[in-house]
Amino acid sequence: MRIPARLAAQLAQLAEAAWPEEACALLVGHNDTITEIVPAPNVAVDKRAGFEIDPAVQFALRRRLREQPRDGLLLGHWHSHPNGRAVPSAMDAAMIYEPGLLWLISAVQAGRADMPAAFRPQPQGGFASVDLQIEEA
Repeated sequence: MRIPARLAAQLAQLAEAAWPEEACALLVGHNDTITEIVPAPNVAVDKRAGFEIDPAVQFALRRRLREQPRDGLLLGHWHSHPNGRAVPSAMDAAMIYEPGLLWLISAVQAGRADMPAAFRPQPQGGFASVDLQIEEA
């Protein structure tokens, strides 16, 4: 999976702005390249311990992509972990609702975000790490 450096930087900015709460966004792209970040409000009850992407943002994005397929496909979603660990949590595993989607997670420590790590849900449960290449323009 590939992501342009400018989009990875955008994710870091979103994570740092939301810290100490979790931030979230949807990922749009073509094949194995993320081409767009769609920030979404975190509507979770406890934003410090989890994330829930605002359904209105997700529905609007799916509608747009259906009407304008050249824009790409929904490849996955991203969220930040304000605890400083870029690995899926047990709560993340419990939230797998579309097993084909990519999960990007950015660790945030003391308000500073690292580059994201990528994962895919596995049929037997849990996640497998995915190689994520950050590409310069």
